[in-house]
Amino acid sequence: MDEGKATSFRNILTFQSSLKKDMDELKKRSDDYARIIGEKLRSNEGSSESDLNDLRSKITDATDPKKRKTVKKKELKGNWHDLDGMFVYDGIGLKGELEIYFKALEDTKLRMEKIEKIKASIDDLVSKGVRKDLSCTAFLGRDLVLDVAFMKSASTPTRFSHKSTFRVEAEPIQEIAA
Repeated sequence: MDEGKATSFRNILTFQSSLKKDMDELKKRSDDYARIIGEKLRSNEGSSESDLNDLRSKITDATDPKKRKTVKKKELKGNWHDLDGMFVYDGIGLKGELEIYFKALEDTKLRMEKIEKIKASIDDLVSKGVRKDLSCTAFLGRDLVLDVAFMKSASTPTRFSHKSTFRVEAEPIQEIAA
């Protein structure tokens, strides 16, 4: 489901499958970021030890949900500079690139947690008796808050039928001369 876009679903089952698809995509993206971070850390073993210790502490903070904290603009001191809404790393090397990957990984994991909560809420609604054949329109805001409106599902025929008439012209009768 796209953020900032209203989406209509034929029934709750299609809505649930859309959420599951989003979860699978986020999981794949998270695994890709973790793989890239691991490769970059292994390839740069000879880097300065203080930079690697900072990055290792970020890894442990990112994996432990109790230690996770949101990054505020005031905390982005050091090598990051704000240029009218864009932050630029002041330096060349692996540290800035890894910080971006860590931020992307943290954001992806946060989105996964939010989508899991939304999916659990929808599953809870279904278990409490909401009909699965109801259609709905959903809006996922930029802050990952979901708004859902249920509607009567349009009664669609279960089988396809097509009625038509056709006309075939008969061959003209020809007399045989004897």
